[in-house]
Amino acid sequence: MSIASTSRLMCYYNSKAADRPAMGKFRVSDIDPDKCTHLIFGFSDIIENELVPTTVNDVQQYFGFNALKQRNPLLKTLLAVGGEKFGTEKFRTMAGSQKNREVFIQSVIRLLRAFNFDGLDVDWRYPAEEDKQRFTELCKVRSLISPLEPAFSEKKPCFCVERLILAASVSAERSTIDAGYEVEEIAMHLDFINVLTFDFHGPWESVTAHHSPLFQGSQDTGDAIYSNTASALEYWRDQGAPEEKLNMGLGAFGRAFSLSSNSSAVGAPASGPGEEGCYTGEEGFWASYETCLYLDGVQNHFISDQKVPYATTENQWVGFDDTTSINTKINYLKANNFGGAFVWSLDLDDFRGEFCNRGKCPFVTQLHNLLVPGKSIIKICSFFYVHHLFN
Repeated sequence: MSIASTSRLMCYYNSKAADRPAMGKFRVSDIDPDKCTHLIFGFSDIIENELVPTTVNDVQQYFGFNALKQRNPLLKTLLAVGGEKFGTEKFRTMAGSQKNREVFIQSVIRLLRAFNFDGLDVDWRYPAEEDKQRFTELCKVRSLISPLEPAFSEKKPCFCVERLILAASVSAERSTIDAGYEVEEIAMHLDFINVLTFDFHGPWESVTAHHSPLFQGSQDTGDAIYSNTASALEYWRDQGAPEEKLNMGLGAFGRAFSLSSNSSAVGAPASGPGEEGCYTGEEGFWASYETCLYLDGVQNHFISDQKVPYATTENQWVGFDDTTSINTKINYLKANNFGGAFVWSLDLDDFRGEFCNRGKCPFVTQLHNLLVPGKSIIKICSFFYVHHLFN
């Protein structure tokens, strides 16, 4: 039993951000290990059913990433596999037979233990109906860990080897949930379930809409009534996932549209994605610090029924989260006893503190202050507990 109760704040590190230009470059050395309870390194790869680093450079980053635990002994680190652009085929093949799954989990244990990761995050974004059983079997790898672990930890005292964490990052879209997941089954085997409650809408659509609303909007019709954070989290819960395992997703970015008429309200006609972020370099995608840069001096508008802001400048329309909407989302999370939140991603926050005039890492800092109270007390208690154990 934990000495004090805290909520989780799981933060993704996007390793590709190390390749961004100038002020957008974000490395492992830029991570503050005291901001999050869990850090997730994104992403690793699957080759011939084995978990492997995506690039040779990632190996060196693994060492630095896990060395952050020296500065915060309570920190847990996970290695994510998959991601938005990873596709399904490698997952489908690996999870398609017991033999392939056993090859995979043995490689997972080898890699995680070699670099001192605490767990694995399965980020299989778009399982289809034919993948539903495969996904469940993949989540059952926990049952393989116990008999295989001694082979990789026999030189360590048994009390030093903690069980590996198993998490999954899953869709918030109801159609994908119904098609791809046996919710109650997979929830039994997972420690955490990160629900991707952002990118419900975006500039791939023909009208403006916020990408991460908290609630249903007055203009939502058809299946769009489910395209919001509250609906997704509650659906996962109602399908059998314990609320304490569910983490709300927050994106430290805005989704921008180019307007195609004089209208600038929610639902205004759009001709495609907005301008590309000057550091992130993707059309219609603005890191939170880029949003601050573009909207300096611009008045924000509030979508009252969805509890999120947007802004317009010239022919650009962008939906994002601000201090008010973050507060509202976390109040909702706590009121419904959900286990915590996760952020995509640390590099999208104003990590230098030079754009938003709110200090370094304002997005993640606000979440930390709301979700992880009393951390210093826990550290002190943990120290005395460990001291007592070995003296």
